[in-house]
Amino acid sequence: MKFYIFRHAETYFSKFDIHYGESVESAEIIPEGIPVTERLAKYLAGEDIDAYYTSPFKRCTQTAEIIEKITKMKFIKDARIGEEMINYGKETFNGVIDRVKDFLDQIKTKNFQRIAICSHGWPIAALVALITKGKAARNDFDDFPACGILIEIENGIVSKKDFN
Repeated sequence: MKFYIFRHAETYFSKFDIHYGESVESAEIIPEGIPVTERLAKYLAGEDIDAYYTSPFKRCTQTAEIIEKITKMKFIKDARIGEEMINYGKETFNGVIDRVKDFLDQIKTKNFQRIAICSHGWPIAALVALITKGKAARNDFDDFPACGILIEIENGIVSKKDFN
């Protein structure tokens, strides 16, 4: 199975490295993130992807809408790849890992060859660690992509493409 994993388009918060606070679920993408997402979408359109998944948080669904227009593929919303809620006292690191692992385990039961996933920093870091190492830990959470970076994983090999 080949994975195409990317973070939502740029937001005011991600651009200036500001904590989302009360806007964690409602933060919107900013205009400069749109062309980057369109370039990513054009690339994905040529990859014959079987399924597209996204976090239900607004910045991810807005990113998904841009990609859907170009790829003509619909995203499936899945809360298990939603933003971490550790900083809000609603979740633990192990909780993030467990729900991301549950998502990944279910995806692996499908007959997919290629899958695209739009998510957030820490869930992406957990996904990459789980796919490449079979496990994830707190120290893996520090390694997540900036907006506009596509992570491709196939046969345990990770490559990155920058659409910024």
